[in-house]
Amino acid sequence: MSARRKAERSGGQPPAKRRRIDIGHWQPQDEDIATAQAQTNVPSAAALSERSLPLDHVPTLSTICTRVFAENLQALSKKEAIWENVRLWLKELPDALSHKVFTALRHTCPTLLQHGFIVANFLRGDSVALGDDLPGVNRSTIFAIGDMSTKDQLQTLELTGFAKIPDATFATVVSKLPNLRKLNLRGCTKVGPETVKTAAKHCQLLEVVNLNYTAVPPVSIAPLLLNCKQLATLKVAGIPNWTDTTFSKLWTILPIADGFQLPNLRSLKLRQAALSDAVLNPILAICPNLERLDLSFTLVKRPVLPTGHLLEKIVLTSTKISSSDLLAILNPLTQLKVLAIGAMGGGQGLSAAISNTSAMTLTDETLLGNTKLGFTGRRGPDAALAYFVRKVGRRCKHLNLAGITSLRSSDLEGLAHPDGLDEGPPRLLHLNLNNTSVDDTAAPYISACGHLQTLELASTKFSSAGLFPIIDACERLVKLDLTSCRGVRVGDRRRFFEVWEEEWKHA
Repeated sequence: MSARRKAERSGGQPPAKRRRIDIGHWQPQDEDIATAQAQTNVPSAAALSERSLPLDHVPTLSTICTRVFAENLQALSKKEAIWENVRLWLKELPDALSHKVFTALRHTCPTLLQHGFIVANFLRGDSVALGDDLPGVNRSTIFAIGDMSTKDQLQTLELTGFAKIPDATFATVVSKLPNLRKLNLRGCTKVGPETVKTAAKHCQLLEVVNLNYTAVPPVSIAPLLLNCKQLATLKVAGIPNWTDTTFSKLWTILPIADGFQLPNLRSLKLRQAALSDAVLNPILAICPNLERLDLSFTLVKRPVLPTGHLLEKIVLTSTKISSSDLLAILNPLTQLKVLAIGAMGGGQGLSAAISNTSAMTLTDETLLGNTKLGFTGRRGPDAALAYFVRKVGRRCKHLNLAGITSLRSSDLEGLAHPDGLDEGPPRLLHLNLNNTSVDDTAAPYISACGHLQTLELASTKFSSAGLFPIIDACERLVKLDLTSCRGVRVGDRRRFFEVWEEEWKHA
């Protein structure tokens, strides 16, 4: 709430004090008492409270018109005379505006976007994006992409989540798109060797390829790596049967002995591939200029990172890398901006492994988060977690401390009290404290995050009293996750911004 709005509510005077509620002394509400009936009726959905803030800029006329049209298409489609005119005008839209309208319609009325309507009005321009969220898209719709009047201009093709469409269909379409730069087939589980081979032959200008959760074997990637010299991003996460053995077949095809490298590759995602150091380290050796790397849920133990030291993002979640090796790996990465290292030592992300805290490798001494953080160190401002928040956390835009059960409210003090007076306010836009031990006493520290937009407090000890001052101070806050927050009434968790508004009216 802006200062001006607060003043308006109180006749231009400073806002009145709230009714006195003891912050930090959480008391369970009646509905939190663990009766058999209450447990049976506990809501299972997440309790996310959201609000819309006043616009700080005036939308363009085209944006306003697009929104109004999308919101009223259902009604327009029921009036035959008007509907004919609508279809005629849609054909006259410029390609860029047509894409904008289609994006809006996907959110407001996806069921109206049937095969014929999509093909007639929206398969054009230099970009096509279709997903399984559109029930009207079928095999014929995919085929129609290859017959677009602008197929030679198409640079971006995103077809995601189509689990029933066969490999041959995608291959046929891709073969007709010579200027394709970006190909995203994520979740098309039948995409396999034929599509990749065709893309390597007919789409040699490809820069971005996303094959996550498909059925592409490692050996099929060879033509892509050899022919697409401008390839900058390759995503092959979650593909079954990517093992050291199957990968060796790819390695024998690549001319490694002749100095083969991928100097243009900037982003590589191998998440959930059952690959060990024996395979991963040679891969990294031929990618000297990587900037983003995801090895999460792999078998890696001692990765040898690219010699260029250009990495800005590295994801090592649920790997078996030791603390000492991790510190050695990270030390040269002076440009690192994003680091994900949850559940270190658990191995492959198995729930049994993650719950086995004795298997975790990270401790306070390395300060790099998993379930052991906070258990072996001292408390106070010099404790590992508190030091991390003060030195690093307040400088992040996104900070995820979820699941660190030993995290206390006092560990967040550095958000409000930095070491240097010239540091300014925290930069945080998104703070995740789900499943930690923070409570209302953290409210003053979180309130210092004036740029905060999303705050996740699921299964914490926060109560309504602690949340009110945070919303007062964080005027940009639009999302608040209060799932299983037992200090907040069940009926208030999804509508807490409204509860806050009501509290102001009675203040």
